Amino acid sequence: MKAEFQAVLIDRFKLPTNPRRAWLYFVMFGGTYSLLCIFGARTANDNVLSLIWPANAFMLGMLVRFPLLALPLGWVACLAGFAIAVPIMGYGLVTSGGLIAYNFGVVIIEYVLLSKVDRADQRLKRLTSVFYLLFAVGAASMFAGIVGAVLVGPLFHNPAAVSSFRYWFSVELLNQLAFLPMILSYPEGRKWARQQLPQPTFHDQAPIVVFVLSAVTGIFFGGTGALAFPVPALLWCAISYRVFLTAVLTFVFCIWVIMAATLGYIDISHVDQSRVLSISMGAAFISLGPLIISTTTATRSELFDQLKNLAAEREIVANELDHRIKNLFALVNGLINLSVRGKPEMKPLADTLTSRLGALHRAHGLIRAETTSGSGAALTSLKDLIGVLLRPYEGIEDKHVVVDGDEVFIKSASITPLALVFHELATNSTKYGALRNPDGALGVHISRGIDDLHIKWNERGPVKTGYADAADGGFGSKLLDLIINEQLQGSYARVCTEYGMDIEIVLPGKLFSDIPFDPSTLSS
Repeated sequence: MKAEFQAVLIDRFKLPTNPRRAWLYFVMFGGTYSLLCIFGARTANDNVLSLIWPANAFMLGMLVRFPLLALPLGWVACLAGFAIAVPIMGYGLVTSGGLIAYNFGVVIIEYVLLSKVDRADQRLKRLTSVFYLLFAVGAASMFAGIVGAVLVGPLFHNPAAVSSFRYWFSVELLNQLAFLPMILSYPEGRKWARQQLPQPTFHDQAPIVVFVLSAVTGIFFGGTGALAFPVPALLWCAISYRVFLTAVLTFVFCIWVIMAATLGYIDISHVDQSRVLSISMGAAFISLGPLIISTTTATRSELFDQLKNLAAEREIVANELDHRIKNLFALVNGLINLSVRGKPEMKPLADTLTSRLGALHRAHGLIRAETTSGSGAALTSLKDLIGVLLRPYEGIEDKHVVVDGDEVFIKSASITPLALVFHELATNSTKYGALRNPDGALGVHISRGIDDLHIKWNERGPVKTGYADAADGGFGSKLLDLIINEQLQGSYARVCTEYGMDIEIVLPGKLFSDIPFDPSTLSS
């Protein structure tokens, strides 16, 4: 039974392989809580230092971050640590009882609220994380103001300067917002420094350098406004660094504001506890801005990483699909040739089918070449498509083929139908038109209009008798009607002259673009 319980602890609470080490963690947890309570009490002098009480923020952060410590033994360890600190703090039994109710009540309220949110929000990894944090801290601070005023009273402050409720509410809110984000966002693993700290270059360290210089400048100029000098640099740090380092810098900012305002580093007239509370509260709320920016930036970075991973997976799948499609083209061509073996009358039909499949294969290869290029283009050049389809005819008896005009790009969805169209035109030209004659020439001119695209197919050279009838009444005419008129919502006109064949194709401009789309421009 004991072994099973230890196995559950190891699996659920990430306990080390040796469960006996868990006792050391509880002892360290309670001991650190005791030291922080002593530190908070010893720094109380009816001035700014009485604002420092990090024990509750530390206890809450550890309970949320490490579920093992949230076991009853963890609460008992902190209670024992506080009991050890009581004689050193020098409080009486009644005051100590009030502080126990205050401290543990604050932690229980925040722990219950934060334990109900998702783990990612507890670690400040989402856009809504700061909202949940502020809600839990605000509820606990309201409890601290009420209970502190009733049970503890003016223990660490001058009641003539500020009310007990206002004091205890401000103390808890300030300490929670200053200390808690550091603990919650502390990265896991032993390589956290490599991931969190800026690189040893001036460009990466510039936000921190400016942050320090702005704080020094504020001390030099003095005045209440000088307390806001580091804020722009702090926002810059939030954009540049991860959440943990941003939380550390906001903590430094809060401490700097308190120390500068109350210990004379910045000359502020009539410094009293009421003014200190106001300034400290302002610093605490200012620290929320960098945290919000940092969590937003982290969320966006995580989203971009996921998109990169998806793009890499998509490329792997696309390469595999491309390989299988090529094999499918080869398989179909093989089946066609095998089926007509020994049937000479079927050879023309087989040649027609294999040539059309070859055109589709070349068009498919062009799509993959464009989508896997360094620019990551998702569009294909119309000139390249026509050039690839007509290239097989350029080397036969020195045929002259020219493709010129405006550079436009077509979406992948339109490549296959256009490939069939121009392959059919080239096939007919090879049988009846310019591409069958050594002196023939073919020119394809592309011109972009405001709302449409004009493609002129001009054949020059002796044509075979019956070219017009074959073009108008054959399969090619039906194919052009189906693709151009119906599928692409365009039109075409064909004129056969004594000098050759002229075809003008008009397609909607929405199918084309002047420049290729590059997804990498989105990240900039």
